[in-house]
Formats: sequence, structure tokens, C-alpha cells
Amino acid sequence: MNHLEENNENYLEHMKHAMGISLLLIEAGTKCLIHSIVPPLLETGVSSKIDDITALVKRNETINCKLA
Repeated sequence: MNHLEENNENYLEHMKHAMGISLLLIEAGTKCLIHSIVPPLLETGVSSKIDDITALVKRNETINCKLA
């Protein structure tokens, strides 16, 4: 459970955060798959999701820096 302490989250907060990232990854992967089959579709769908994922991951980095 050190991981939860390091991220200053309880179990449910961590689960919500990790599930949010997981769902964004699934969405980005699905859009990428569709784009690979039909290139004119979802031309920017994946890049915008990557930005969202990066922001969520960096959220924890920012929180950890403030705690140090």
C-alpha cells in the first residue's frame, strides 16, 4: 500500500483515477483502430485523448512534488 501513500490517495481515489486513465486509453485505442482502417475518420481523435491522459498522469506528479 506504499503506492497509495506515495500518491496521497486512498483506495477509492486511486481506483477512480486509474479507471479514468484506463477508459481514456481504451477510447484512444478504439479511435486509433478505426482511424487505421478508415484514415479520414478521427484524424485528431487520438492526439486529443493523449493530451487528456498526459494531464491526468501529470496530476499525480504535481501532487507528489508539492508533498516533497
